[in-house]
Amino acid sequence: MENEDSVPEAVLHKKVLLPEEFISIEGGRRVGGDIRIGDLSGDGRMDFLVYKSLGGIKPSFLGAFTLEGEVLWSLGDKGFCVQDADGDGMLETISPDRPGPVAIYDIDQDGRQEVICFMVDPAVERSSKWDLAGVRLVILDGATGVVKHSAAPEELARCSAYVDGEPHIPNYVHQRLMIANFSGHAAAQDFVVKVGNDILAFNHRLAVLWHYRNKEYRYPAHSAYIPAVGDLDGDGRDEVNGGHYGLDHDGSVLWETFLGDNADSVLVEEWDGGQAAIISGSGQILNAEGKHLLHLGEEFVPHGQEVRCGNFRHGLLGRELAIRHNGHNTEVMIVSCDGEVLCRFTVDESPNNTGMETIRWHGAGQADLLYSPAALYDGLGNKVVSFFELPAPTGGRMGWYHCFAADLCGEGRDAVVLYDPYGDAVYVYAAVPLDPGQLDNYRHTAQQYNARLMD
Repeated sequence: MENEDSVPEAVLHKKVLLPEEFISIEGGRRVGGDIRIGDLSGDGRMDFLVYKSLGGIKPSFLGAFTLEGEVLWSLGDKGFCVQDADGDGMLETISPDRPGPVAIYDIDQDGRQEVICFMVDPAVERSSKWDLAGVRLVILDGATGVVKHSAAPEELARCSAYVDGEPHIPNYVHQRLMIANFSGHAAAQDFVVKVGNDILAFNHRLAVLWHYRNKEYRYPAHSAYIPAVGDLDGDGRDEVNGGHYGLDHDGSVLWETFLGDNADSVLVEEWDGGQAAIISGSGQILNAEGKHLLHLGEEFVPHGQEVRCGNFRHGLLGRELAIRHNGHNTEVMIVSCDGEVLCRFTVDESPNNTGMETIRWHGAGQADLLYSPAALYDGLGNKVVSFFELPAPTGGRMGWYHCFAADLCGEGRDAVVLYDPYGDAVYVYAAVPLDPGQLDNYRHTAQQYNARLMD
């Protein structure tokens, strides 16, 4: 490992303070909330969206702002509170407990990005954080926040943390909305949401396409907290990788197989010439039929907390896996496409020891780096980039520096966007100074709109 004093520092392009009207005070500290990125205003530049949630689960306030910290719009009430249906107190709007069901994407393919998300009905007077009664699906104009579509499907309202009267909280709190192409359009115009053991697919007009009920939900034998989407079989439509299950574009089952405990993190990525389903639990890679292409086993991966894929070893054939292989710990390993463990190393301790991301720090044709809060590591396990001027993370359920990789200038080189959901600023770093004249070439890809934010 590199000596700490010799690790190069990234270039701090900008510290962006959240607009004052989006800040809340929680426990005496100034809190923004969870962040998404995209080109909301349509000027080719990266913008930000911050959101807060009723009870920490149900999105109830959204605020959009620019890279310069200027307000674009807001929706909802950051002070919204209602009677708690599960007790005598009140549910308040706070920073989300986990990254939630909010995405930025041009879902109707009109050339302008929208915000697709859950939103609490403001008429609700009583609510439980453990069910989705009183929650609507909305599609908002990204530039103005005006509602373009809104629906309250019965299938969504019935989703909850309960199965046969028993709550399964770990499986419920990870609610995520992933953009997908189930309909076979030229570009994706659908999305899938996971709430507890329910997986629901919708099109860009919020019509329900299909509904799947996950059979593996008991911790630690649960399916993936956050499903992944991608075209596994090459038919031009996306499939869903949920770990213990795989679903075709129409929701029909490709596989239902218990693959072992802790299938926490999953991907659909290019692997050995095609797309493959990657599962963190014991280090597994499956094809479109659910057959193993690679299985490292529990000897190597006793608790696969996180997995990422990239070209971490430039010069080797194929891509490599980076696996946080021993739960919420600092131990990471790099695995080659033929299953060889290339190296093991430890990353810096962070409040939750999660949050990895693949970063194209040096651009196309160069080896990828791995982000783990809050530094970059190469495929040999060396810390090669540090981020100065970051305040200490706040700790707690979400309080560390979450990461977006973002090509801000359209040159194939990722900047790193870092934020603490319990802080009041976003930090943008790059390998070299960014050209202000090129910042209107931001590229919005699945790595941003289907971000694998993990806790």
